[in-house]
Amino acid sequence: MLRWPRPLRDLVPVQVLAVCLAVAPIAVALAVFRRVDARRPEPRGEIARTLLLGVAACVPVFIIEAWLKRALGAHSLAAGRFLDAFLVAALTEESAKLAVVLGYAFRREAFDEFTDGVLYAGAASLGFCLVENLIYLSDAFAMAFCALPGSTDLCAPHPHADRADVVILGLVRAMTTVPMHALSAACMGYFIGRARFAELSPLESSLADLSDVLPDRIPLRARWVLLGLAAAVLVHGTFDWVVYALGARPLVFVVLPATLLAALAVVFRLVRHASDMDDALHGHRRSSLVRAFRVRSG
Repeated sequence: MLRWPRPLRDLVPVQVLAVCLAVAPIAVALAVFRRVDARRPEPRGEIARTLLLGVAACVPVFIIEAWLKRALGAHSLAAGRFLDAFLVAALTEESAKLAVVLGYAFRREAFDEFTDGVLYAGAASLGFCLVENLIYLSDAFAMAFCALPGSTDLCAPHPHADRADVVILGLVRAMTTVPMHALSAACMGYFIGRARFAELSPLESSLADLSDVLPDRIPLRARWVLLGLAAAVLVHGTFDWVVYALGARPLVFVVLPATLLAALAVVFRLVRHASDMDDALHGHRRSSLVRAFRVRSG
């Protein structure tokens, strides 16, 4: 549930601090995504529009999540809120981010490299995460959001939050939630890039035929997309499940960083592979993992 904001009197300095804490980690993460695409950068306008579409996706996503919680009832709380983590939150949110990328960026002329999938998925995810940050950190933004049609039922009263609360929550989200959204997006973005160039498959790579884990009757491009969604849901759902199941118990401070580090290791592997395929695609001599492509159909 979202939070009803407290009265806005005497809150201007706190609101400025809240906005800064909400925006700063998003800006840093976006800079990292752009760094991945630094050799042949995407137009800033395309990145900005994808991010804004991620922002716009928040309202329908929150409404769907509220409906799913009501539909599942007590079942969403079973097994450490497993369904709440993987179905209500992860699947719904990652599907919306995927829809943004497929609906806008995927067929744009600027999407001409494998790593572009990582960048555009990251932009959509960070747009979504920006709204979440602002809702949790800024009372003024929460009030404005809760005034939107259809959003009132998503809001609930919350205790008084002072400057220290804002700082602590902002730092915690910057070190945990924002990286989770970024890592899940990077995983999904790799597979979106593979879907964009589904007819090409690297000859010399252990990741060449990942799509073969799904039945051949599913079109090749759809297989890559489904794998991307599954990877993002796995990262996102595992993160949320750890938080829900362990709460404030000391073990969470071991399991949660371990989860993020494992996801980071996978992302490094995927991004390196995507970057190397880009080099091969453009005939760059730095290409090391992939020397050539074969054409696939399906």
